[in-house]
Amino acid sequence: MFATVPSIATRLTAALGAGWDVATGNQSADRRALPRADVRLDGAALSGTSGPTATLQLRYVVVLCVSSTATAFAQLDEAVTQVIGQLHHWRPAGQQARLQLQGFSEVDFLDQALFGYELAFTLTTTRQGSND
Repeated sequence: MFATVPSIATRLTAALGAGWDVATGNQSADRRALPRADVRLDGAALSGTSGPTATLQLRYVVVLCVSSTATAFAQLDEAVTQVIGQLHHWRPAGQQARLQLQGFSEVDFLDQALFGYELAFTLTTTRQGSND
């Protein structure tokens, strides 16, 4: 589950380009660099069981953050396009399912000079239980 986070971050680093700082919640990082994309596993929910298998729905979020300057808004719009283009319907290595965009919302930062969006993606995975 957590192993997919660095794969998402690597894919976004290539897509967003050198101007973006891409970090994960799995590592310590200076989160003051802007523009920034933060990738995290936001949780998992049990979506069903059948015999010895359990199906989980994992939720990954990408938070895009820019300073609220006029040029940053165009940069943010392009980043949203890139994130959706790179992640929606993409199958991470080792997974049977594909990421699906499930949410898009504006982020309300405490600092009024920051603006951004949160994009949420789900990935369904099946885990095997015991069949003794």
